[in-house]
Amino acid sequence: MMLQGLPGTTSTRPLLEGVRSALEDSLLAIADRSDTAELAEALREGIALLTRLVADEPRDLDALEALSRTSTALKAARERISLDEVVANRIEGAARWLADASERLRGRLPARALGAAAEATQNEEIVASVGVPRAHPVVVPPPRVLSREEATAAEGARGRALLAASRGAAGELAQIRALARDCFEDIASLGSLRRLYDHEPWVDAGPFEQRLLDNLDALVALERPLDPAAPSLGLVESLFAYAIEWVVPDFGRTFALAFTLSCLASETAMRWVVLALRRSHPRTYPAFVDAFALGSNEAIDRTLVELCREDDPALVEVALSAMARRGRVDMASAVLLLMRPSPSPAVLDKAIDLAARLPAQAATPLLARLLDSPDPDTGASAAAALTTLGDARGPKHLRALLQRPRTDDVAALRARRIALEALCLLGSPFDRNLLGTEASLDREGLPWLGWHGHPDHVPVLIEGIRRAAANGAFDEADRIGQALERIGGGSAPRPGALAGGDFEERLAAWLRAFEERRPLDNPRMRFGQPWTPSAILTELTARGTRQGERPILARELALVTRRAVHLDVAGWIVVQERALAAARDALPRQT
Repeated sequence: MMLQGLPGTTSTRPLLEGVRSALEDSLLAIADRSDTAELAEALREGIALLTRLVADEPRDLDALEALSRTSTALKAARERISLDEVVANRIEGAARWLADASERLRGRLPARALGAAAEATQNEEIVASVGVPRAHPVVVPPPRVLSREEATAAEGARGRALLAASRGAAGELAQIRALARDCFEDIASLGSLRRLYDHEPWVDAGPFEQRLLDNLDALVALERPLDPAAPSLGLVESLFAYAIEWVVPDFGRTFALAFTLSCLASETAMRWVVLALRRSHPRTYPAFVDAFALGSNEAIDRTLVELCREDDPALVEVALSAMARRGRVDMASAVLLLMRPSPSPAVLDKAIDLAARLPAQAATPLLARLLDSPDPDTGASAAAALTTLGDARGPKHLRALLQRPRTDDVAALRARRIALEALCLLGSPFDRNLLGTEASLDREGLPWLGWHGHPDHVPVLIEGIRRAAANGAFDEADRIGQALERIGGGSAPRPGALAGGDFEERLAAWLRAFEERRPLDNPRMRFGQPWTPSAILTELTARGTRQGERPILARELALVTRRAVHLDVAGWIVVQERALAAARDALPRQT
């Protein structure tokens, strides 16, 4: 979104974002040097000013003058230190771009008192987060970067120094910092506790979520005391200190930093998150995905689009994963990623999923061109996406793929699994023989026949569970037993808990009971009843449904509704409940 109502500013946002990106790259380039504090401070101030203008907050001549002064300070600081040619050129270019941005914007923006935004922020009322986080108004300082020395030093890291200073504080400030640390640790642990194991009921995340939100609100209250004369926490700097206190990559601490900042009504807060992400260990990337997906900051979606332009495929994956969970789509990002030469397989797979969320008239041409990809699993992923959009070219491609002779090529086997899963969820009775043959050759794929739901698959599954029992593969037998139950209902026996004779006797009893209730017209079945689209919602909504089943159910729901319904099964429970209620209303119109 460009600045509104200002003639001649159609290029304002790209200009500001481009200059900000140059300053952030420069800040990262000098982060590991100990003699660049003055230069780093000038860069941080420039990033903060540009971010405020990108957010369309100050729009005042004083802010533009500050940009010009920051450019001058940047040049002066650069001249006082020795840098290698590449870094020096980057800093000098950033200073020039900063001055140019100030000149190009001068005179275009209506004057407004400097500091009005900050004063308004401090006067806004704090509203409690119930079920989902509020976007809390907090004044955020210029972003800081974690240096390698701070990340690896055994002693003296900035985070430990700040925390030691906090422990040395006296009176009210000491109490505030102690309370804040308790909140940090609770957010770190609750961010992990709400991530359920596959066997846990999905609603079990609810109590953890509200405690997480209560701690978020408490931190904001500590930052913004009712009495203006009372000490405040210094929330963002304290969070940063907490996050870098440990020298090992830690999901909880990373989540505490990224999630809290993603719930502040500040564009600058997201610059802290982006810079932290770009300096973080890959093991912490899932914490950033969760923070982006769960956060309430309005700048998150713009930030994800920006991250899609990163050169590092792992950072692009973070952005695409979060974008998918938020149910957002950006056409330009989808097109650019699909057209990018030699993208990483993981990025391409997520870009295909992103493209499938576009309106059908835009998505189908993008996806159809990938059907002829020399990479078989790329073609299969595109075909599966087309299938969810109701395009006949999708299932046609998948069926042709399964009709080819089976080989040991890894990519070809991945493509066959994609085809098996997509066609099982599609549930067409015309595919039953093709899928039965494929699944019988793919032991790990055999339980997918339960999702297809055709009664003719029961003998194949019976043979599979007997083979698994004979081989002592009890985990495999358990998955096949679940597939039998998904078709025929009841409680299929598990060989791991029974002696051989007892297992066979109970399996025969289950099979007799299934045949007795099997409808004469042989329809697709779900838990012993003829399958209907509403069965998907019934299972998704049931409080006892295990979390491990829900990602597949969400895929099936997307297929049935042609992606008219978005559900993040790892999202806030309240949001999921609303989405499911809306889906139930929309489902009859979609089928």
